Amino acid sequence: MRIAKLLALLFFFATCCDLSAQRYLKPVFAQASATTIIYGSNFTVLPLAVPGGRATRQPLVARVYTPAGDTKTDRPLIIYLHTGNFLPFGNNGSCGGTIGDSSAVEMATRLTKMGYVVAVANYRTGWNPLAPAELSRRFTLINAAYRGVQDVRTCIRYFRKSTDTGGNPFGIDPNKIVVFGQGTGGYISMAAAYLNTYNEILTTSDPNKYLLPLSATLKVPMVREVYNGDVFGLTGPCIVDAAYNAYTGIPVGDTLCVPNHIGYASNFNLAVNLGGALGDSTWMDLREMPLISFHNPTETFAPCKTDILNVGTPTGPQPVVEVSGSCDLQAQANRMGLNKVFNDAAIAAANLQLYDKYGTIAKTRSGNLSGFFPFVGPKDNTGSPWEWAGVSAITTALNCNFNKNMALSYIDTIINYFAPRAVLALNLAVVGTNDINTSIEMQIAPNPAVDQTVITVPANYLMKGLDVVDASGRVVRNVKGINSNTYSLDRANMPRGMYFIKAYFAEGVVTRRVVFE
Repeated sequence: MRIAKLLALLFFFATCCDLSAQRYLKPVFAQASATTIIYGSNFTVLPLAVPGGRATRQPLVARVYTPAGDTKTDRPLIIYLHTGNFLPFGNNGSCGGTIGDSSAVEMATRLTKMGYVVAVANYRTGWNPLAPAELSRRFTLINAAYRGVQDVRTCIRYFRKSTDTGGNPFGIDPNKIVVFGQGTGGYISMAAAYLNTYNEILTTSDPNKYLLPLSATLKVPMVREVYNGDVFGLTGPCIVDAAYNAYTGIPVGDTLCVPNHIGYASNFNLAVNLGGALGDSTWMDLREMPLISFHNPTETFAPCKTDILNVGTPTGPQPVVEVSGSCDLQAQANRMGLNKVFNDAAIAAANLQLYDKYGTIAKTRSGNLSGFFPFVGPKDNTGSPWEWAGVSAITTALNCNFNKNMALSYIDTIINYFAPRAVLALNLAVVGTNDINTSIEMQIAPNPAVDQTVITVPANYLMKGLDVVDASGRVVRNVKGINSNTYSLDRANMPRGMYFIKAYFAEGVVTRRVVFE
């Protein structure tokens, strides 16, 4: 009996330690708890579709998933944006479009069981896909996407405010945030990552792309800060006047944007897109965040290269505007070095090869690009093989995918490709193959650093020594005999770039990323 109890106890501790070591890479929690919140409010143009309608303020809703039984209070946050063609489900020609979509719930639940907090967020919808003129479709869609970008940034500020003045009810680290967009949400996640100033809209590759010709000699921007607010949704209230009414038809006096959560930052750390595209490739520039992309290179709606976007509507696909999809953007991100954190050397230096099951396949398909997984040849050439729908009159009429098992197989790949790269991009406690201890909270600040950074762990742990490993996997510095819970690391002659700090303890090894600028 004693032997049986001892074996059971040893099994418990072995399982506990193994689960701790797998956090953020595998499921470590049995259940995810969900809570619905209102993260802000802003004005929707949907009522304008009805004669006499006026723009109306609506709540912005999210469903927040947290790992049941988890005691950590500094978990990374993923803001997950569903699909839907910027129109309400039932009127959007899409098989989904709500925070309750099967695929969105599945993704959120799986990521939460891995230790993340996931907020599946709604955003404002509304544009005119049935306008006979391409210019009108483009104008209204660009404004819809702009509102979506404002809303996701409002959501980010909500969570930052909740950690500052609300007691951090969801136990997040406000400095480790991912925006993860599916389908239409992918347009928002990429635009929120790379559209950081209003002027970028006016200086695209095609100077007329986002201009509305009022006459042969007068053109105005399709998005104007005085009416639509800034790209962060922090200006306003923005009131329609006679000039704007003359070319939009929106009633004079209507409000289009009000600010939410002023005083909090809107930035995040990692963008992910399942399909979707970026409004213009010139928005992506040096020193911006890394990007993880999943895309069918031959899909007909969101182009994988730079081409015309087609948006699904109740009457079929409508061509709208030229955009740049994952194939071109990932090539650009790799040229600029934005995705260096995902390269093979970084994976190896962090001992993540065991968890990178799909890295080699992705490299083969993408032409050796880091951060890009092309889905080649999905059934029926769909652009969203990770989605499945419940049977209803709407989904049956649209010939939606009802093959849940097929969709889940794609989600398996997405999660497994995302996991090790998110660990690197967010600088999480990196899990080694056999000797890591993720219970030790190790802080590196400042990070990025210029000349010096300080490594700190709780007082009850002592660093025995550390290695500094460069992005190629080479140990460039070895420090022994530290025997302290803090250490100041001088840059000395180390070149600018990304490094990994591997700190050694009696309890195990902890690896974190640091950047010297």
